[in-house]
Amino acid sequence: MQLLSTILLLTTPIVSAFAPSTTIIARNPSSSNSILFSVADVKTEFKLSPNKTYLLDVREPAEWAEGHLALASPNPLSELTKGTWMNSATGVFSPGSFPIDRKTGVAIMTNRKIYIHCKMGGRAKQAAELLTQMGYKDVTALEETFDQLEAAEICEVVRGEVQDLTD
Repeated sequence: MQLLSTILLLTTPIVSAFAPSTTIIARNPSSSNSILFSVADVKTEFKLSPNKTYLLDVREPAEWAEGHLALASPNPLSELTKGTWMNSATGVFSPGSFPIDRKTGVAIMTNRKIYIHCKMGGRAKQAAELLTQMGYKDVTALEETFDQLEAAEICEVVRGEVQDLTD
Protein backbone atom coordinates (compact mmCIF):
# COMPACT_ATOMS: atom_id res chain seq x y z
CA MET A 1 0.00 0.00 0.00
CA GLN A 2 2.84 2.38 0.86
CA LEU A 3 4.52 1.61 -2.45
CA LEU A 4 1.32 2.41 -4.34
CA SER A 5 0.94 5.72 -2.46
CA THR A 6 4.54 6.65 -3.21
CA ILE A 7 4.12 5.85 -6.91
CA LEU A 8 0.96 7.95 -7.09
CA LEU A 9 2.69 10.90 -5.43
CA LEU A 10 5.67 10.68 -7.75
CA THR A 11 3.56 10.41 -10.90
CA THR A 12 1.14 13.23 -10.03
CA PRO A 13 1.90 16.22 -12.27
CA ILE A 14 3.05 19.45 -10.67
CA VAL A 15 0.88 22.30 -11.88
CA SER A 16 1.38 26.05 -11.69
CA ALA A 17 -1.22 27.93 -9.66
CA PHE A 18 -1.49 30.55 -12.38
CA ALA A 19 -2.38 28.32 -15.30
CA PRO A 20 -6.02 29.08 -16.20
CA SER A 21 -7.28 25.53 -15.68
CA THR A 22 -5.51 24.75 -12.44
CA THR A 23 -6.41 25.19 -8.83
CA ILE A 24 -4.46 26.20 -5.78
CA ILE A 25 -5.04 25.39 -2.15
CA ALA A 26 -5.46 28.02 0.52
CA ARG A 27 -6.26 27.25 4.09
CA ASN A 28 -8.89 29.10 6.05
CA PRO A 29 -7.50 29.26 9.58
CA SER A 30 -10.99 28.83 11.04
CA SER A 31 -11.44 25.38 9.56
CA SER A 32 -9.43 22.28 8.92
CA ASN A 33 -10.84 21.98 5.41
CA SER A 34 -8.96 23.23 2.36
CA ILE A 35 -10.62 25.50 -0.14
CA LEU A 36 -9.75 24.93 -3.78
CA PHE A 37 -9.78 27.95 -6.03
CA SER A 38 -7.97 29.40 -9.01
CA VAL A 39 -6.83 32.94 -9.61
CA ALA A 40 -9.65 33.16 -12.16
CA ASP A 41 -12.09 32.27 -9.36
CA VAL A 42 -10.78 35.15 -7.24
CA LYS A 43 -11.28 37.54 -10.16
CA THR A 44 -14.79 36.19 -10.71
CA GLU A 45 -15.65 36.57 -7.01
CA PHE A 46 -14.86 40.29 -7.24
CA LYS A 47 -16.90 40.69 -10.42
CA LEU A 48 -19.95 38.82 -9.10
CA SER A 49 -19.97 40.21 -5.54
CA PRO A 50 -17.96 43.44 -5.50
CA ASN A 51 -19.75 44.77 -2.40
CA LYS A 52 -19.41 41.50 -0.46
CA THR A 53 -15.82 40.58 -1.34
CA TYR A 54 -12.72 42.31 0.00
CA LEU A 55 -9.02 42.12 -0.67
CA LEU A 56 -6.90 43.30 2.25
CA ASP A 57 -3.29 44.31 1.71
CA VAL A 58 -1.56 43.91 5.08
CA ARG A 59 1.80 45.29 3.92
CA GLU A 60 3.14 48.50 5.44
CA PRO A 61 2.42 51.96 3.88
CA ALA A 62 5.84 52.21 2.18
CA GLU A 63 5.27 48.83 0.50
CA TRP A 64 1.76 49.94 -0.53
CA ALA A 65 3.20 53.08 -2.15
CA GLU A 66 5.63 50.98 -4.21
CA GLY A 67 2.65 49.27 -5.83
CA HIS A 68 -0.70 47.83 -4.77
CA LEU A 69 -3.61 45.99 -6.33
CA ALA A 70 -6.37 48.45 -7.23
CA LEU A 71 -9.04 46.28 -5.55
CA ALA A 72 -7.16 46.15 -2.24
CA SER A 73 -7.82 48.04 0.97
CA PRO A 74 -4.70 49.01 2.91
CA ASN A 75 -4.82 47.43 6.36
CA PRO A 76 -1.20 47.04 7.56
CA LEU A 77 -0.73 44.17 9.99
CA SER A 78 0.89 46.63 12.40
CA GLU A 79 -2.43 48.54 12.49
CA LEU A 80 -4.63 45.45 12.69
CA THR A 81 -2.75 44.29 15.79
CA LYS A 82 -3.17 47.67 17.55
CA GLY A 83 -6.20 48.61 19.56
CA THR A 84 -8.67 46.45 21.42
CA TRP A 85 -11.89 44.76 20.39
CA MET A 86 -14.59 43.13 22.47
CA ASN A 87 -16.16 39.76 21.77
CA SER A 88 -19.88 40.58 21.94
CA ALA A 89 -20.75 37.00 22.95
CA THR A 90 -18.35 36.78 25.90
CA GLY A 91 -17.60 40.40 26.76
CA VAL A 92 -13.88 39.57 26.68
CA PHE A 93 -11.51 42.23 25.35
CA SER A 94 -8.64 41.19 23.06
CA PRO A 95 -5.91 43.01 21.14
CA GLY A 96 -6.68 43.88 17.54
CA SER A 97 -8.51 46.32 15.27
CA PHE A 98 -11.22 45.58 12.74
CA PRO A 99 -10.21 45.93 9.06
CA ILE A 100 -11.44 49.04 7.28
CA ASP A 101 -13.04 49.14 3.83
CA ARG A 102 -11.30 51.98 2.02
CA LYS A 103 -14.41 52.69 -0.10
CA THR A 104 -16.55 53.50 2.92
CA GLY A 105 -14.07 54.16 5.73
CA VAL A 106 -15.93 51.80 8.08
CA ALA A 107 -15.16 48.33 9.43
CA ILE A 108 -15.83 45.41 7.12
CA MET A 109 -18.75 43.29 8.31
CA THR A 110 -17.87 39.85 9.68
CA ASN A 111 -20.06 38.00 7.16
CA ARG A 112 -18.13 39.23 4.10
CA LYS A 113 -15.66 37.24 1.98
CA ILE A 114 -12.12 38.47 2.69
CA TYR A 115 -8.94 37.60 0.80
CA ILE A 116 -5.72 38.76 2.46
CA HIS A 117 -2.33 39.23 0.83
CA CYS A 118 1.09 40.61 1.71
CA LYS A 119 4.53 40.47 0.14
CA MET A 120 5.44 36.85 0.94
CA GLY A 121 2.39 35.31 2.71
CA GLY A 122 3.45 35.31 6.38
CA ARG A 123 1.68 38.49 7.44
CA ALA A 124 -1.43 37.44 5.50
CA LYS A 125 -1.62 34.25 7.56
CA GLN A 126 -1.21 36.21 10.81
CA ALA A 127 -3.94 38.64 9.78
CA ALA A 128 -6.26 35.78 8.77
CA GLU A 129 -5.80 34.17 12.18
CA LEU A 130 -6.57 37.48 13.90
CA LEU A 131 -9.71 38.11 11.82
CA THR A 132 -10.93 34.58 12.44
CA GLN A 133 -10.54 35.15 16.20
CA MET A 134 -12.53 38.36 15.74
CA GLY A 135 -15.44 36.44 14.26
CA TYR A 136 -14.89 36.77 10.52
CA LYS A 137 -16.34 33.66 8.90
CA ASP A 138 -14.91 33.59 5.36
CA VAL A 139 -11.23 34.58 5.42
CA THR A 140 -8.58 33.32 3.00
CA ALA A 141 -4.88 34.14 3.32
CA LEU A 142 -3.53 34.09 -0.21
CA GLU A 143 -0.34 32.06 -0.40
CA GLU A 144 0.94 33.84 -3.49
CA THR A 145 3.51 36.63 -3.21
CA PHE A 146 2.59 40.15 -4.27
CA ASP A 147 4.69 39.69 -7.42
CA GLN A 148 2.79 36.50 -8.28
CA LEU A 149 -0.56 38.24 -7.79
CA GLU A 150 0.61 41.14 -9.96
CA ALA A 151 1.70 38.68 -12.68
CA ALA A 152 -1.67 36.90 -12.45
CA GLU A 153 -3.38 40.19 -13.34
CA ILE A 154 -6.09 39.96 -10.69
CA CYS A 155 -6.57 43.68 -11.29
CA GLU A 156 -4.63 46.82 -12.16
CA VAL A 157 -1.53 47.62 -10.10
CA VAL A 158 -1.39 51.21 -8.83
CA ARG A 159 1.77 53.02 -7.73
CA GLY A 160 1.82 55.73 -5.05
CA GLU A 161 0.54 56.46 -1.59
CA VAL A 162 -3.10 56.42 -0.56
CA GLN A 163 -4.54 59.80 -1.54
CA ASP A 164 -7.96 59.27 0.02
CA LEU A 165 -10.26 56.37 0.73
CA THR A 166 -11.04 55.81 -2.96
CA ASP A 167 -7.68 56.44 -4.70
